[in-house]
Amino acid sequence: MKWIFIIITFCCFQIFGQDFHLSQVDQTLPIINPALTSNFNGFEKFSIQHRNQWLGAGTQFMTSYGLAEFSIGKTRKMNKSYVGLGVYFMNDVGGDSKISLKTGGITLSGNLPITSEQWISAGIQTSFNNRSADLTNLLFFSQWNGNALDPTIPSGEENQFNSFSYLDAGAGLAYNYKPSPNSTLGSSENAFQMGVSVSHLNRPNQRFNSFTEDRLYAKLCLHANYKYGLNDASAIEISAVQFFQGKHKETNIGVFFRSRLKESSRVTTLVNGQYVTLGSYFRFSGAVTPYAAVDLGPFKIGLSYDYELGKLSRAYNHSIEFFTSYLISKNSIFKSKKFH
Repeated sequence: MKWIFIIITFCCFQIFGQDFHLSQVDQTLPIINPALTSNFNGFEKFSIQHRNQWLGAGTQFMTSYGLAEFSIGKTRKMNKSYVGLGVYFMNDVGGDSKISLKTGGITLSGNLPITSEQWISAGIQTSFNNRSADLTNLLFFSQWNGNALDPTIPSGEENQFNSFSYLDAGAGLAYNYKPSPNSTLGSSENAFQMGVSVSHLNRPNQRFNSFTEDRLYAKLCLHANYKYGLNDASAIEISAVQFFQGKHKETNIGVFFRSRLKESSRVTTLVNGQYVTLGSYFRFSGAVTPYAAVDLGPFKIGLSYDYELGKLSRAYNHSIEFFTSYLISKNSIFKSKKFH
């Protein structure tokens, strides 16, 4: 039975993708593409994201992120070169065996303006990772008492999952076009962003037990985002993210409508605009993910709900994901005076 568990574990990681995934992947792209670190309207940003997957399947997979981004040398108009620094953590736990991945990492980006409306950026990333599992809650056929599986019967199995740690590395490039550094688009104005990144450049070994080793596939990510201003108070946004990792690939498309609830103050710089965003993500494997978010000045809160339509719906139908962030957009915490 020990061998069966090892084979199942190995296949899950190999066939269904070596990495976890998020539906709101565009909310924490700096973790995937370090070139996007501090690539936003503002100076510092603190984000938290949590996903509870496989609701109603009898077992669940939960992924949690925390990301802090800082700007060094950034101006309000983003007309000078600057450095972006990100610090993040991640905790991913799955199934009754509690197979988990804990990560702490740093991302670093260099951002160079080409014109007043365009800039390019490049980034690198490194992280320390630990994998572990707890097999004490698993039941085996040797615990069958004739009518049901009985956890009080000794299984005769040993916990052969070795906890192990490893270093990981990644890099990325990005291009941005925007008519102004402000967060809103005027009527018929548009903004565009695209990038490419590679994670697991060093292909770290995954030692799930004492007698096998499996090198993690490098993961290629291609992403793009387009925004079009319908008028001074609303815009349409389309995002696309494509992943390739070994034989596994994943495609995510998002379509959203954003409307202004409250305009930024024209008298003081201390009041941000407020917005509501509605739309949906679509995963080509067969999932529809309605999404809603509210920007309340510096705070942003987003919620999405996956509904599986493909083959995976035979096992589970639902996943829920939550995102929140706090943006410091008027003054950098590294300086007491305002940027100009």
